[in-house]
Amino acid sequence: MSSRYEEAKRLINKAQNILVISHRKPDADTLGAAVCLKIWLGKLGKSVTLACVDRPSAIFDFLPYFGEFVDKFELKDFDLMIVVDAGANYMTGFHTKYPDLFKTIPVINIDHHASNDNYGTVNVVESEAASTTIILYKMLKQWDVDIDNKMATCLLSGIYNDTGSFMHSNTNKDVFEISSDLMTKGAHVSVVSKHLFGNKTVSTLRLWGKALENARITDDNIVMSVVSDFDYSEANAKPDELSGVIDYLNMVPGSKFAVLINEDKKGNIKGSFRTRNPDVDLSRIAADFGGGGHSKASGFSIPGKLVSEVSYKIVGVDNSKKSLKFSK
Repeated sequence: MSSRYEEAKRLINKAQNILVISHRKPDADTLGAAVCLKIWLGKLGKSVTLACVDRPSAIFDFLPYFGEFVDKFELKDFDLMIVVDAGANYMTGFHTKYPDLFKTIPVINIDHHASNDNYGTVNVVESEAASTTIILYKMLKQWDVDIDNKMATCLLSGIYNDTGSFMHSNTNKDVFEISSDLMTKGAHVSVVSKHLFGNKTVSTLRLWGKALENARITDDNIVMSVVSDFDYSEANAKPDELSGVIDYLNMVPGSKFAVLINEDKKGNIKGSFRTRNPDVDLSRIAADFGGGGHSKASGFSIPGKLVSEVSYKIVGVDNSKKSLKFSK
């Protein structure tokens, strides 16, 4: 058994009131891992509170306890915190509201991002894993936990999400073997695929249309698209409805990688990167903008607003001001 797994289990055994935190703008991996933990820890008689600074999207309402995520809590009420799928403590979004969040009680950090900065008391970080739910699956298996059908569905949803419906390059033998085992345990793959892949509103489709219409390929063979506040208004859509469209931009044959730049209506510019190119490490590119992630899927967020003059080539980064410089 991994020593990190042993250390994590020891902290869990000692704790009674546990806070499980998902990263901001939650996806199926962070939510699936969090809910799976709540189900299992509840069976052990633990009191578990789920927290996320942003309300989960309605597309995740197939997950148990979907409506129980809180954005406020009293830190003194807990003796252990488990953070899932967050590469840095600021990714939780709670670091400003609760400055002592990572200083007061033990923290188990379960994550698969190569850029993880090991902020936990125990850091179960495995960058080779396709999803955080795969790591959690391995931990539960090592601990001889009986994974029921609800837990299995939660774990599979994270795998399905982070492998891009089993289409990304991280879809390996491990992914298929674990997914197969979860299905034998009762995971509802049809429910997962329906909600995560086959569930798009008209506003989402219109917004994706804007993102695809705005796509250009640069002289450096990079596919880029920019989505502005105007595009949101035209589509009557919200920024979180952009989730998933980057994978379509990444389908252009022969391109080095795909970039999607958009505003989040909170005073920030967000960038998403995807590639199928084995020679490109996007986490290093994202790091130039203060972001991070995986070698084939990364992103960043910086304060700012897009100017009306749309451009399609990044020519420089001013890290001191956290600003982007664009040119036509």
